[in-house]
Amino acid sequence: MSETVAADQRCVWPGCTRRRAAGRSAGSGRQKEYCLQADPPERGGGPVHNARNRWATLRSAASRAAREADGGDDGHRGDQAIAVPGRPAEDDPGGQPPRGDAGQAGPAADELVVSAAKKRASDLLEQARRQHAAAIASLRAEHELYQRLSEQLGALADPAAVDVEIAAIASRAGASVAQAEEDAARARRAQLAAEREREDAVRLRAYADAAAEQLTADAEAAEEALAERAAAFDLDRATLIGRAREAEEVAGRARAAAEEARTAAAAAESSAQAAAARAAADVAEAREQAAEQIGAALARADVAIAEARRAAADQAAAAQARADAAADQARRDADARRRETAAAIADANGAAEQARAEAAAARADVTEARADAATARAQADAAAAEAGRAREEISRLREELARLGAGHQAEVTRLTDAHQAALDAERGRVIRAEAELDAWRNAAR
Repeated sequence: MSETVAADQRCVWPGCTRRRAAGRSAGSGRQKEYCLQADPPERGGGPVHNARNRWATLRSAASRAAREADGGDDGHRGDQAIAVPGRPAEDDPGGQPPRGDAGQAGPAADELVVSAAKKRASDLLEQARRQHAAAIASLRAEHELYQRLSEQLGALADPAAVDVEIAAIASRAGASVAQAEEDAARARRAQLAAEREREDAVRLRAYADAAAEQLTADAEAAEEALAERAAAFDLDRATLIGRAREAEEVAGRARAAAEEARTAAAAAESSAQAAAARAAADVAEAREQAAEQIGAALARADVAIAEARRAAADQAAAAQARADAAADQARRDADARRRETAAAIADANGAAEQARAEAAAARADVTEARADAATARAQADAAAAEAGRAREEISRLREELARLGAGHQAEVTRLTDAHQAALDAERGRVIRAEAELDAWRNAAR
């Protein structure tokens, strides 16, 4: 099913029912009235439906019609020469008119010839007028096209527009160069910041190394203090052991004195038994005295032994407690110093690793900044080269525009002269056609 197109939207090419070309619903000339397509091969093909091909077709048709009209006029003149009344016929040497119906054939033929000539002249005149109108419309369309072309060429040749475009290109090039310089300055700032961070990292590493050395020295001092406290503890322990031994010796001497006392008591008892005869009272008193002395000696010995043992135990316990407390304190101090030393060493190692990482990142930033600076310089150089090429291209375009302007002016002048000559020729043909038509009308009267 073919699409039904409204008559005011169809192509004006004879016999074409397609829609006019899209996007050409407005514009100058008659180009907007055509579909800008050719007929398909099954319909005979042919040229593209546009104003130029239509004008060429009309001119070809006009040329053929002019040639046919020239040949037909000759034939009609021959017929008139044969059919004019009163003129001898070529078949009648005597000049007598034909007999019978031949006498009426001359006026009828004359009327037919005049009517045919009148109709033919009217058709030719109408065809000439249509061709003239089409030619004028096509010339106007072409003239408008050349006017638009002249406007575009004028815009191309406008030095102000060229200067504006040059200024825009120079501005873009300057912006690119400024951006490149800004990128280079940013890269330099980043490089300086990276170098400062590297120096800070080096200083932090030196501080960390100094702190580690200080902590190592503190650990060594703590170990020396622990060794000194351990030696003092050993000395106190030896002292306590010596005192305990002295107390044991005192107790041994007390026991020896008690044994001596017992021995003396036994001797006294032997003496008493030997002197039993002296008196019971002396013996009893001697026994009582000996028993009292033995008890007192034993009591004194037991008290001395107990006191010596208590004093030795108290001194040993106090010394052991002091030694344990000192050892515990020394262990705690040593552990604390070791933990502090380990923490300081870990902090120093962490700070050193962080400093190394920061230094590596700074080196990477410096490398990237240098690469960015090189890229920015390359972009700036490319922008400068592009600006130079743009200036050269603009100079070349100016020269080309000047050359095109001169050629355009010459072409416009030539086309104007050619169009004017074509219009004059068409007007002459129309005038001649009208004169011939008037002559045929006058002859018909």
